[in-house]
Amino acid sequence: MKTVKPDLLCSSIALALMISAGHAVAADNPAAEPADAAAGPVTSLESIEVTARGVAEPLQQMPLPISAISEATIEKKGLVDVRDIAAMSPSFSFKSGYGRGFDRPVIRGMSNIQGEANASFFIDGIYVEGDISSYGLENIQRVEVVRGPQSAAYGRRTFSGAVDFITRRPGSAPGTKLTLGAGNFGQEKLGLFHSGGNEDGTFGYDVSLNKRGNDGMYYNQASDKKDLGGTETISGMVAVAWSPTEKLDITARVMQQKSRDEHFAIATIGSENLNCYLPQETGALYFGLYPVLANRHRGYWCGDVKAPTDYAINTDEFTAAGYFAGRKTDFLRTSLRAEYFFDNNWTFTSTTAYNDSSTYAGTDQDYSSDRGYGGAFETFTNTAVKNWSQDLRLSSDQSLDVSGMVGLYYYNQQAQPGWGGDLTGFYLPGTRSVQQVPTDPDDETTNKAVYAMVNWNITDKWTTSIEARYAWDEISKGGVDRRVLGANTYTQAWALNETFTSFTPRWTLSYQAADNVNVYGLISKGTKPGGFNSDVYRADFQEAERDRLIAAGLSSYEEEEAINYELGIKSDWLDGTLRLNANVYLIDWTNQQLTETGPVIRKNGTLFSTSYTTNVGESEIKGFELESQWVFAPGWLASLAYSYTDAQIKSFISQDQADLFGTGPAPTLADAAANAAGYKLPRVPKHKATLGLMYDGAFANGWEYTLNTDVAYEGRRYVQVDNLASVGAATRTNLRFTLRPSEQWQVSAYVNNAFNDRTPEEAQRAIDPEAYVAVPAVPPLTGLAVTNLRDFGITPSMPRMYGVEVSYKF
Repeated sequence: MKTVKPDLLCSSIALALMISAGHAVAADNPAAEPADAAAGPVTSLESIEVTARGVAEPLQQMPLPISAISEATIEKKGLVDVRDIAAMSPSFSFKSGYGRGFDRPVIRGMSNIQGEANASFFIDGIYVEGDISSYGLENIQRVEVVRGPQSAAYGRRTFSGAVDFITRRPGSAPGTKLTLGAGNFGQEKLGLFHSGGNEDGTFGYDVSLNKRGNDGMYYNQASDKKDLGGTETISGMVAVAWSPTEKLDITARVMQQKSRDEHFAIATIGSENLNCYLPQETGALYFGLYPVLANRHRGYWCGDVKAPTDYAINTDEFTAAGYFAGRKTDFLRTSLRAEYFFDNNWTFTSTTAYNDSSTYAGTDQDYSSDRGYGGAFETFTNTAVKNWSQDLRLSSDQSLDVSGMVGLYYYNQQAQPGWGGDLTGFYLPGTRSVQQVPTDPDDETTNKAVYAMVNWNITDKWTTSIEARYAWDEISKGGVDRRVLGANTYTQAWALNETFTSFTPRWTLSYQAADNVNVYGLISKGTKPGGFNSDVYRADFQEAERDRLIAAGLSSYEEEEAINYELGIKSDWLDGTLRLNANVYLIDWTNQQLTETGPVIRKNGTLFSTSYTTNVGESEIKGFELESQWVFAPGWLASLAYSYTDAQIKSFISQDQADLFGTGPAPTLADAAANAAGYKLPRVPKHKATLGLMYDGAFANGWEYTLNTDVAYEGRRYVQVDNLASVGAATRTNLRFTLRPSEQWQVSAYVNNAFNDRTPEEAQRAIDPEAYVAVPAVPPLTGLAVTNLRDFGITPSMPRMYGVEVSYKF
């Protein structure tokens, strides 16, 4: 890919779009658009059916907070991936701060301080393991973003919400479509889609091939070239739908996806540039090498972090050692869905899925040109996972006053052999070979569940429903721990398995106040899977100490729990041209999985401080959400998505908190300052809003066009629970103009982040690998402990991106 250099192109596109603002400026209603994005101008808001509870229901009558983004919206706005979906949805924040991996979605303020993400992604209701940020929106019928605990309907790992990508039925859009695109930073897009079938619709198929990506966007001072931030994704899909009889419908899909991404851009502040809680040197040197500090302050950053301007990542070292600096992913996703329709309008559905994924990551984890610990921070890993699932569901006639659904679910996931290592001792041009250590993790998860829903139309106004899911999570992990202690090497084999059970109900009550107004309330419970603390089985721990930790229950931790209370309204006004949906909610979050530290006696008699995950945290989240669309004139569509989120910690004890805010040289967890009660959860914007305006029009010669603008605002987010460092508020504007000279041709010009907002994408706490200090050990440990000064890694936002796309249908 060759970079398109002239900024004149960007300026011209932006100017043309701005001048045309009298005819538009972004947004549209996901539920309102017709199936064909090239259809005429919007004149009213149409209804849409969603399947978030396992059966098809009208969006405006479903008593759940859902954002449904349609195929037409995706095409007219030029949405590319889940990051664009998050920008359109209230209370949904998704940041790709460390490349297209390490996905950490935040829905309704439920950010994960540690462990697995609190929200999950699905494709046609099938759980997606691994990152989703590289998954494109080509050939998607709609995306459903369901906010709040969804464990009753979707099951495991939908603690804060679920995002489901719904594909179109094969053969439903007959014809062929070719799409080509290019832009600055070497952007390229290639899409080929073909759909066909027989005339009566009993057989259909889809075949697609897509490629998209961009060149490196950031100059790397360490390698003297632009080799940071480049991405490439290639995917192919084949899908078949067959109805051998009027009562049976079968759909099969196979998708293969490969992504090759350069190392993400990231830079550190530098421990010498930190501005608060600075280290206080005593003037002494520990072992004559390490400055001794008077307390455990190792420097911090207070206030908004600054956007980086220079980057230095050791990519050449990876290349010389025979490894790739960046991330490679390979996904195979297959599914088979069969539906049988009974004469009494009951439906039996079987969904079978098999997925296989492999992920390689070569990462310079000190985020600088320094060779931290002689290259130990430059790591490479290759991991693989396979899983398969089976869902069986029987649903009754949904038109009856009392209707329901019951189902059985099975999911099995197994880790596959892999390898890993680091570049310790490797120096350019190549002084030694790098040892690759094979891994064969004994990790397996089996989830079994039974679920049901009963819906009762009490009167023509009142409706109530009860959903529930009872699940068993059978988790096993094992391995061999190896530790060197003085002249001795110790090994310890370990194998852990436990079954976690959960019951997750949801109750809803709705009142159809008028044909256009539905008021609802709900109470739901969500859970997040538990897990193990493998450090209990460190090989250098004394046997008696290990037994003490196990007896204290520290070998595992339980599931987190959250109860969600909610009141909402869904309404259409002005003859179906104005939509107002709003809700308020309260989430009581308990058994949060947080870190606890404690001393352990090692086999040489010394004390060692280690950390464990325990269920000691509590938080409370209050929020308000608003979604509105308004067709205020023929062709004009305005939209607003807004959310207010107050995510407050009620209990969270941390040694880091004690180190920062405690009194004395070495405060412990008993210090009052160790509790972060009253602080805000990290990575949660209090205010989030997206304002859009779209205009569909036609020139005198009959050429149709769409002009669209979205302005997305996301408020300040704290980096950690200490609420000191923060990522500032960001406002990003996207502009898009689409011209349709005929039903076959479509040409689009776009500018994303048109005003080049450079607010950092993300920040994370790190260390300075070259700045060693000695700090007072935490009692009951005595003496000094050698550690590093604090630092922060900052990743940049996407710069202004512009380009042109052309598609032809035949």
